[in-house]
Amino acid sequence: MRTRRNVLKTAVGTAAVGLSSGCLGTLSGSDQTVSFGAVYPLSGPLEQVGTHGKRATEQAVRDINAAGGINGQRVELTAIDSEATVETAVEGYREFAESGGIGFVGGLVSDVSIALSQEVADDEIMEVSPASTAPQLTTAGRVDDRKFFGRTVPSDGLQAAAMAKVVDDSLYIGADSVALLSIDNSFGAGLAEAQRSLLDAEIVADVRYDSAADSFDGTLDTVFENDPDAVAFTSVSGQEGGILDAYSQRDEDVPWVFSAGMFGGDVPSYYDGFYSASLSSSRADGYFDLVRRLSDIDALEAFAANGYDAMFLMAAAAQQAGETTGPAIADTIRSVSGGTGHTVSVGDFDKVRSLTDAGRELNYQGASGGVDLTENLEPLSSYLIQRIDGGVAESLELLQRGFFESEGER
Repeated sequence: MRTRRNVLKTAVGTAAVGLSSGCLGTLSGSDQTVSFGAVYPLSGPLEQVGTHGKRATEQAVRDINAAGGINGQRVELTAIDSEATVETAVEGYREFAESGGIGFVGGLVSDVSIALSQEVADDEIMEVSPASTAPQLTTAGRVDDRKFFGRTVPSDGLQAAAMAKVVDDSLYIGADSVALLSIDNSFGAGLAEAQRSLLDAEIVADVRYDSAADSFDGTLDTVFENDPDAVAFTSVSGQEGGILDAYSQRDEDVPWVFSAGMFGGDVPSYYDGFYSASLSSSRADGYFDLVRRLSDIDALEAFAANGYDAMFLMAAAAQQAGETTGPAIADTIRSVSGGTGHTVSVGDFDKVRSLTDAGRELNYQGASGGVDLTENLEPLSSYLIQRIDGGVAESLELLQRGFFESEGER
């Protein structure tokens, strides 16, 4: 197949822009090595999240190489600093692709993954994101019948369904009308769009906000202009405080349902009666195995475990396929992620090799959980509905995989 990767004429410089100097090995592969990448923000405000993800991905590589590598080929990993920007991520990725990479873990933020997913399909390189949740990525990276973008974290389409249940169900808010308030980026836009298709309540406002704004009064005026019964609020931890503090100074008193990750240890008093729909936080055995391997890190940041799983799954897929290429991984990764095969987990790549050599099927139970990928190469995970009562997050209902499968049939 003639791809951009085959025909690009631009020479690759000796120092790749955006590439971290702290890489394992080099970019180029050989008969004895195979090249993978890790695209993370290793500088800027998301540096710690990116650094922990990189460390977990590196640990997966160490475990794979300790077991003899993929089909006898040692894995070389190159870290690419995306700086959480599309331009830097794409530039670093292109140099990695031109140097012979076959797959990478990343990106972290959805804007980066959306941009990269358009590149990987042309280049026939596998991308597995540990953190990008935008619903539009469900169909991204596809060419013909092959999909080159996958993720080890579920789509926000699941979160939208959980939030819609809180708004609509009489067990919870049972609202007749709702205002959507979302952070102004692709994550906020994607989750708002997904909610629009799922909510039974009348949507009386659909508003974006800038977390760095000097004032939120005008934004909140628009949110409450038509007296909604509830507010469905999409944001991320650390970027919600300003607008919520502004709300606390107003006269409106309606229940809010938050997107994931914003119920911390100490919650303001005005959160009472607010809801959250978040990924279930139960830890798998594989998570604690990973924590022991990274014992110098006091507490792993979010999505680090998903980064380990992304790298391990690509390696297991290549091992199963008997071929270290992007298309082989794309064709095989779903079959090793779950099903009725023999269970393998963190640190079990020696078991992966022996089982695949014997022609056996695999069922990877990872650091982040089951990671059973759908045909769109993304997991269906459990979500927990919580409500703040007296300053404490009370767990109300766990929505299992079957709930989201039935939602998809609507």
